[in-house]
Amino acid sequence: MQTHTVGRQADNPFSSLAFDSVTMNEYMFDTNIFNKILDGQIDPSKLSSKDCYVTHVQFDEIQATKDKDRRLKLEEVFSQVVSTQLPTESFVLDVSRLDEAKLSDGVRYEQLLQRLNELNKSKLNNVQDALIDETALTNGITLVTEDQDLAQVITEFGGFVCNLQDVIGA
Repeated sequence: MQTHTVGRQADNPFSSLAFDSVTMNEYMFDTNIFNKILDGQIDPSKLSSKDCYVTHVQFDEIQATKDKDRRLKLEEVFSQVVSTQLPTESFVLDVSRLDEAKLSDGVRYEQLLQRLNELNKSKLNNVQDALIDETALTNGITLVTEDQDLAQVITEFGGFVCNLQDVIGA
């Protein structure tokens, strides 16, 4: 089991001024991470020793990629990297898959969504990002993302976040 120090400052979630030390061997990948891997920023084999989690949301976002060749390559990266798929912790109509989402009171999800909307003026994929955030938070899994707003929200709610380079170094 590896221990890695992670910054949890809301004003800069990727800050090198870390003050929490957590055991990090389980990672929830945001969809943008699969794009980074495909674009050659990291060799997927470097992730083989990591427990990489996703929900159906990341796969659905990959499926929405309009460029067919890129979509097929993203699907290949997805299958190489992902070790476990978890159900989302909430169900959102027209986004969630019935058999891959839990029913909840929706309180935490709504709080995460509201905060994301405040930070980035209601980006179109905030619903999906809030589902990913909530699942990582609830399961105690470190979110891996390059999205500053998403990183800020998860840290504000007490979760852990890192970028792709942190995973490689862990």
